[in-house]
Amino acid sequence: MWAGLCLFAGCSSVGGFAGSGGSGNGFEEAELSAFIPDCAPGEIPWKKINSFAESFSFESRELPVRWHLVKVSLDSPGLKIAAFPSKMSEVNSGTTGKKFAGDSGCFVSVNTTPFKGKFLSSRKLVGIHKVQDEFFSRPVPGYAALVFKTQPDGSLRAFACSQSEEKILADGDFAFGGFFTILKDGQPGEFSYSSRNSRTAAGISSDGKKLFLLAVEGERRKKSRGLSYGECAGIMLFAGAADSIQFDGGGSTSLFIEGKNALSYRSFRKCGAFFGLYAED
Repeated sequence: MWAGLCLFAGCSSVGGFAGSGGSGNGFEEAELSAFIPDCAPGEIPWKKINSFAESFSFESRELPVRWHLVKVSLDSPGLKIAAFPSKMSEVNSGTTGKKFAGDSGCFVSVNTTPFKGKFLSSRKLVGIHKVQDEFFSRPVPGYAALVFKTQPDGSLRAFACSQSEEKILADGDFAFGGFFTILKDGQPGEFSYSSRNSRTAAGISSDGKKLFLLAVEGERRKKSRGLSYGECAGIMLFAGAADSIQFDGGGSTSLFIEGKNALSYRSFRKCGAFFGLYAED
């Protein structure tokens, strides 16, 4: 387990929002409390990764559940985005989270777009993947995307949108597809099922200046049952996000921090797409 683990004997009820970054989603404490799941702590004691990012890890042995969260401030120049694939020769080939993190030098990285293909077969991207204005895969209407736009001062802004919103996708410098929008303008979505699984999600503050990356463990269910989409939305809302989308989850779930696997088990699956952030020298 990576440094900064906060271990609780059981999930804390939400008694306060100190350290939760609540101003990022524009909601008052009373409004938030209706959406926060039992698998959220009373507060988030963030641990510094570097001048841009902080991390937190939560575990409950009673539920059981384990999840990991990273918060990145995008409003300072010096942050850069790395992605896989980033050239046509890499499309549909796939790579592992460990290799991408090592090759890119990112201080945080996650898997993104779902893909077709298993084991030794190809990794055909399903949904948008745009890097530096070049489209490597087409959008899928109804699916969601995380979009980044470089500002005149060199800082970044992030947006969540549907892959049907062509203008936002076209205006962004980077766009990474996922599955569904789980949080929009501070309102969790409604889902017809509540199954729990390993999850990867991205959240954004209302001003687009903070990015949240969530990885939920669910491959060893005796140690962590995973979370539902609604529970992930509640954690994002609690952390300070106003919008959030799900990336590819299940066995594809990957989160690397400072080149190290944040999960308690090996993250060895070869996935179709990744993105991460690194600090420019």
